[in-house]
Amino acid sequence: MLSSQNTTGPVVVVSKDIAYAFPFGIAYLAGYLRQKGEDCRVLFRPDNPAYLRDFVQRIIALKPIVVGFGGLYPDLYAVRELVRILNEERRSFPVVIGGQMVSPTPEFAVEITGADYGVIGEGEIIFYELVNALRERRAPSGVKGLAIRDAKLVRVNGPGAFIHDLSKLPRVPYDLFPSEKWLPIGRYYVGMAQPHWRYDDRVIPIHGGRGCPYKCNFCYHHSKARYRSISEMIAEADELLYRYDANMLYFGDDLVLSGPRRARELVESLAKLKRPIEYSVSSRFDILSRMDDDLLREMRRTGCRIMGLGIESGSQRILDTMHKGITVDQIVTGLRRLKNVGILPTVSIMVGQLSETTEDVEESMALMIESVRYDKNIQYAFSIATPFPGSELYALAFQRGILKDHEDFWKRSDPERQMLAVSVNLSNMSDAEVEAMRTKLETTFRREKERATGPKVLMVETSRRRVARIDRGVRKEIFRRLPDGGVARTLLRLYESLYDMTQIWLDKLRLHLLGIRMARRQ
Repeated sequence: MLSSQNTTGPVVVVSKDIAYAFPFGIAYLAGYLRQKGEDCRVLFRPDNPAYLRDFVQRIIALKPIVVGFGGLYPDLYAVRELVRILNEERRSFPVVIGGQMVSPTPEFAVEITGADYGVIGEGEIIFYELVNALRERRAPSGVKGLAIRDAKLVRVNGPGAFIHDLSKLPRVPYDLFPSEKWLPIGRYYVGMAQPHWRYDDRVIPIHGGRGCPYKCNFCYHHSKARYRSISEMIAEADELLYRYDANMLYFGDDLVLSGPRRARELVESLAKLKRPIEYSVSSRFDILSRMDDDLLREMRRTGCRIMGLGIESGSQRILDTMHKGITVDQIVTGLRRLKNVGILPTVSIMVGQLSETTEDVEESMALMIESVRYDKNIQYAFSIATPFPGSELYALAFQRGILKDHEDFWKRSDPERQMLAVSVNLSNMSDAEVEAMRTKLETTFRREKERATGPKVLMVETSRRRVARIDRGVRKEIFRRLPDGGVARTLLRLYESLYDMTQIWLDKLRLHLLGIRMARRQ
């Protein structure tokens, strides 16, 4: 096992670049380290491989005591490359990896990336105990919850500690995460024809809990469900709304609306906020079916703009196979109820589930078409069922002899296309049929969406994308070539104001054409 030559250096934690989702896992890790008095630096790895060596040299220049990488399974590929370059640059500190890319198969993750340690499960306490051992020059073998590289072997030393009571979670150090990356979420959606996000949205992400009480066969279930209190979440939201001059809250995990009682408590607390806001929540169709219309109307009145839900299939047989715990009738009825109260649904369908046939996918197709014709503002995402490590599907792939070891899945996976390509096929379709059916769903959705919204909306959406392309060209060909100085900065500010005004005007025009009004608080 590798010790550190920089026992007084900072702790460096590396996140993938922020886009769409705030990295709460990394944020809570950094917050816990800061709470314990550690100097924690958060860096964001570049997507472009050409910049990785410069990025590695930035890490080495900090002389850290340790560097940690976290993420989902597809992040293993980028982390492996970064560790390779760190080794070439003769690093003098250990590398630690953690997150969903590690916990289900810790020995393999450490082996394939070349890391020195892997954190298993929730990492705040475990990672801090490792840092503390390195500072005191103690052998980290006494820290539970680690996969430790020892020469050519990797051994796991048992389960580690984690935070049971989520009221004990540290404060999220938002200041370590550039707000221009995570606050203006609406700008990421300029190229996507959906009314859920607006160009000038300033969105505060709020974390609702950890773990999951459900048993979907495509998910990695790492711990039992634990919930943050609504009062604690709203107090945090109230502070952040004013600090960042935001207009919207994003509750991104299903645990926020775990049942009607918690949903009503959330709505009552949001109604007391003095600042007018809108918000987005995630839920499930079985929970939605237990929420009465009065509660849904109250959610809309208090600013609920978006509800994210997983359909996954329009075939009841496949819903039962994946242990989704919902019915097709709940899906159809739920989507209609959301349309009736004015909440915008964003939903997902997967293709290639266990034993799925083309006939099953056609049932998903029929449900999707019916929903778009009823609600032209619904938004869909389509993916291919992927048996990630830790899921029931992953275990089935081994039982059926499709996978022979963890490296087999690693080689089959495509980190660029991720859930858009077949890696392991457990359906009753060929690989080509699975990918063709997913593409058919997507193209049919686009056609139905354009037919439902009409040519004027299509023209406005096309204009938004065209303006965005022109903007990228102007910044690259003109502003990057201007000499640094006050005049260039003034011109850039004036240009950015003009661009923003153009996108906001186009945004308002498309919302008017779609018949959508901004929610108003009473």
